[in-house]
Amino acid sequence: MSDELETQDGIELGGARHIGEVLRARRLELGRELADIAHQTRVPMRHLTAIEEGKHDTLPALPYTIGFVKSYARILGLDSDTAVEQFRRETTKPDRVVPTMDHEPIEDGRVPTRAAALLGLVLLGLLALAVAAWGLGWFGGDEEPAVVEAPAGSDGGATVAMDTPPVPPPATAETPAAVAAADATATSAPPAPTSGAIVVNAREDAWVRIYEAGSGRAVFQGVMAAGDRYDVPADRQDLLLWTGRAGALDVTVGGTAIPPLGAATQTVRDVPLTAAGLAARGQPRAN
Repeated sequence: MSDELETQDGIELGGARHIGEVLRARRLELGRELADIAHQTRVPMRHLTAIEEGKHDTLPALPYTIGFVKSYARILGLDSDTAVEQFRRETTKPDRVVPTMDHEPIEDGRVPTRAAALLGLVLLGLLALAVAAWGLGWFGGDEEPAVVEAPAGSDGGATVAMDTPPVPPPATAETPAAVAAADATATSAPPAPTSGAIVVNAREDAWVRIYEAGSGRAVFQGVMAAGDRYDVPADRQDLLLWTGRAGALDVTVGGTAIPPLGAATQTVRDVPLTAAGLAARGQPRAN
C-alpha cells in the first residue's frame, strides 16, 4: 500500500505538515492515547500536546525539547533522527545549551529526597517488626479460645479448647424469574437494519482508511476530526474500513445507529461498509 504512515519514518522533510502533525497522525493510526505515550516516555503530557500543536514557545529549552521529540518518535516506530532534523528546521527556539541527552528526562518531583528515603526505610523496619510480633503471638489480647464440650468417650469427658471458624453464609442462587428477565433483556435488542445509506461519523479524532476490497486502493485516508462524516457511495459494495480507534467512530445505516465497531482504542480492519456486512457483524456467532 502507498501509505506514507506505514513506512519506516513517515516524515517528509520540508513537507506541508509540521512534525507535530506527523507524530499525531501516526499516534492515531496506532490507536495510542497521549496519556499512555506520556507514561511510557516520561515526557509530561503538556509538552507532548505542545509538540503536536506546534506551540514551540511553551516548550522548555531546545536540548530538552529535542529529547522529547526523539523519545516520542522512537516510541511510535518513526526515525528519531529524521524527526529531530524536521523539528530543528521548524523551530525558532535558540540553541543555547550544547548536546542533547539521549536519556528520557525525569521530572524533579519524582526524585525522592534523602530525608524521604530515610523515613521510608524506618517505616519499613517498623512494619517488619510489627509483622514478626504478630506472628509470635505478642498481640494475643484478652480473648479466650472458645471451649467446646468433647463427647463422652475414652478421655473421661474432658473439655477441649479449640477455635471455632465462622460459618460462611449460604450462596444466594438466582431465581428462575431473574434468569428469565436477564434473557429477555439480552434478546430484546432490535435487529440491525439491512438496507439504507451508510454514514461514518467521527465522535473523536481518529485515523481512518477506506479502501477497495479487491485492489486495496484507498478511496479515503486521513485523520477524521471530531464531527467529520464520510458518506459511503450508494453504488459501492466493495469498500472496507480500517481504523486505529474503533470506539471513536459511529456508523449509521439508513439513519439507524449500529453497535460499536470495537473498543475505544481497538484497531479494526476489513470492516465491510455494506448494510448486510454490518448487520452480520452484530449477529451472535454459532457455537
